[in-house]
Amino acid sequence: MNEKLNAADEAPLDTSRHHVLEDRALARALALAEDGTRRTRVQALATARLDLMAARDAFHTEATARRHARGEIYSATRIAALNALGPSAEELEAQARTLYERHTNAVDVLKTHARVHFVNVLMMARLNLAHYPADVRDAARAMQAREEAFCTAWLATIDDAEFAAEIRTEQREALRSMRTATRPMYLATRPGSEPLEEQNAAALGKAWNKLDELAESLGVEPLSNFIAVPDEDAAAGVPVARVLASVAALCDALRRPEHKVPAKKAVLAGLEKQRRALHMLESPKACAWYEIDL
Repeated sequence: MNEKLNAADEAPLDTSRHHVLEDRALARALALAEDGTRRTRVQALATARLDLMAARDAFHTEATARRHARGEIYSATRIAALNALGPSAEELEAQARTLYERHTNAVDVLKTHARVHFVNVLMMARLNLAHYPADVRDAARAMQAREEAFCTAWLATIDDAEFAAEIRTEQREALRSMRTATRPMYLATRPGSEPLEEQNAAALGKAWNKLDELAESLGVEPLSNFIAVPDEDAAAGVPVARVLASVAALCDALRRPEHKVPAKKAVLAGLEKQRRALHMLESPKACAWYEIDL
């Protein structure tokens, strides 16, 4: 049992395979860099990765220490099982060759890795923040912010606005599809506005997919179009008028009996509050977005 285990005797978790594909992608991109400018950009990304790797190691050390402080010591059997999860080193090397060696220029290598890692993998990590123990949650949030900043740097190195927009759209769709109905949804604005009450945010989260379907049937943008992803919250901003158009259409529709969503009364109350807040903020400089409760 755990109380009989000693933290000092716990075998280390093997993290050596966690970022193999990232390492191989950067190495391949450097080897294929077509000119001095491209090589300089890829090299800068590789240098930024060294800092990120140090932060990853520090977070792993902190999380392990806090787990031990809670009295959670892993047995040798559990460590072995955890270390056996995921592809082997050989499988990762084969995957890297399949993914990256078919390309003949650095940009295509970087784009392939972005599609593999910066959509489902990165967004699932964002959603998993809610499951961290309270004593390490702030550190986990800070680490996630660094991972998302590295994604931004990676996309900047590619320097293709259309591709970056494609990745952001796919990230938003990943968040929408992977989130569960138990995750409250909150409207955030700049300038700030009164936050939605917890019960209304919870009801909104439960009805979210139904509201998206309803919005599409009404010919307005679904609320999922406004979910915040890295670099698309207050920094990028969604004009308040866009969000208001969808919220207003949903409010009007939900007043009609033929449109049904879970916890309709609470959902409508929350959307009406958002409608009023957005109306008061409506101006060319005001922006709004939705955040999944993390």
